[in-house]
Amino acid sequence: MITSLIALTVSAFSLPLLENSTYSQTDTKCTLTVKEQHLPENTVLTMSTDKRNNFDVKIYHLNDLQAPSRGELSQHSMDNIEQYPSFNYIVDHNLFKRLDNQTAIYTATIANDNFSPQLFTQAFKAHSYRTTLRLEGLKPFAFIASQRQADAFFRCAEQQISTLAKR
Repeated sequence: MITSLIALTVSAFSLPLLENSTYSQTDTKCTLTVKEQHLPENTVLTMSTDKRNNFDVKIYHLNDLQAPSRGELSQHSMDNIEQYPSFNYIVDHNLFKRLDNQTAIYTATIANDNFSPQLFTQAFKAHSYRTTLRLEGLKPFAFIASQRQADAFFRCAEQQISTLAKR
């Protein structure tokens, strides 16, 4: 009886963490996808990089923020707020896909100015794969990636950089 209860407790606590993020890799791209803590079915963060070390950061959500438009995103540590600086980024809001007459998926993409997407991913790593994001016009989002998935993403990103440097 106690063994069953322990197994049930362990699986109940570990299952959401395992499903919260995914890592994928192709010949040309590494991608980490993280579901939002409170709205896992409605909001997703993706970070990717390619062989040319081009980073891309997007938040997929269901809120129309006057798309297409520009806005601001701020990134904060979830822990030790005083120890880690917060960062602000310019984001482009766009319609990603219309599901039906009432539902659409929108993206907020960090503007690629050659350093903002990379800065975002490095800050995410420094914050132990946890971050709070404030997107202008919406309530704050909390993203926590599985360490195993995030480690794999950053290993892949580092391999992309070392492969590029050897060329």
